[in-house]
Amino acid sequence: MQQKFSKLLFSILLIIIFSQIFSTTIETGVKYTFRNTSFNKYIVLTSSIERKIIIFNMETLKIDYLLDNVGVYPAISYLYDDKLLIIDSVGKQLILYNLKNSETLTKDLEYKPIFYKRINDTVYLLDFAGNLYGFNFDLDVVFYHKFLSDPDYFDFYNSKPIGFYIWRSEFDIEFEDNLLNFDLTTPVFMVSKYIFDLRGGKILNFETKVTLETSPYISFGTIWKSKIYFGSMFSKEIYSLENDKIYTVAKLEFPPTYGKVFNDKLFILSAPKNKLIIIGENIQIFETGNFPVELFKYKNKIFVVCGENGEINIIEN
Repeated sequence: MQQKFSKLLFSILLIIIFSQIFSTTIETGVKYTFRNTSFNKYIVLTSSIERKIIIFNMETLKIDYLLDNVGVYPAISYLYDDKLLIIDSVGKQLILYNLKNSETLTKDLEYKPIFYKRINDTVYLLDFAGNLYGFNFDLDVVFYHKFLSDPDYFDFYNSKPIGFYIWRSEFDIEFEDNLLNFDLTTPVFMVSKYIFDLRGGKILNFETKVTLETSPYISFGTIWKSKIYFGSMFSKEIYSLENDKIYTVAKLEFPPTYGKVFNDKLFILSAPKNKLIIIGENIQIFETGNFPVELFKYKNKIFVVCGENGEINIIEN
């Protein structure tokens, strides 16, 4: 691996910024919100264990809706206008809740859903048997693809579905009805043309089929300043990726578990250490609530959702 410190980020590391506290904290009253989404001015918090869903208004900083006793195990919820689409992974069911009139529609699934992803107004769902469905917010099937086997994760490459298989020795990628083996351990997600092996510490350029070696336990990947940036929970470092070369750009005190870009700054969460690290012209470190898992932005405010206690930390940035 090539080691090259960016002049800008290296100078940033020399600046000592003490830990800060958030200007506003909202207690939602719902715990264990580990999978959360957003739509327009709303954050949708889903507590699978408590079977509750909260729709939080980022403009008024208030809870607009609270749904209780939802399904068997609501895994995640997606909002579109007045329609809330809920995936119940244990109940093997889709639940469509109308916020205007409280009407509920359900759609039974043949197999347990194991992974999901929203792209625009379509919610894609991968089930245990390798079926990939795309549902609109009327529960109509608008897309279907059958994988050759049963991948654990999926994404889209050149608008075509690509499947990722973890802990498989015979194959690890499926694309265009071909099962491929690149000696990856846990390919989990894709950024642009690169597939990230979370546990194995490898990055596959799916276009050139070149595999790069890096630190294991890759936690996130995102595009910032026209480059791909990613973090390793093992090394506690942030790296950049450009032209199939990996550069070390920052060494953190805390393991990075999630990253997102807002306002030309890199926002990094460290869930086990309850920290938010913001990298821009300097480094700012914020103490968060218990186990921060997700970041959202609305106007000039950044919202940090803390999964364990249902707390939302808010800063202006």
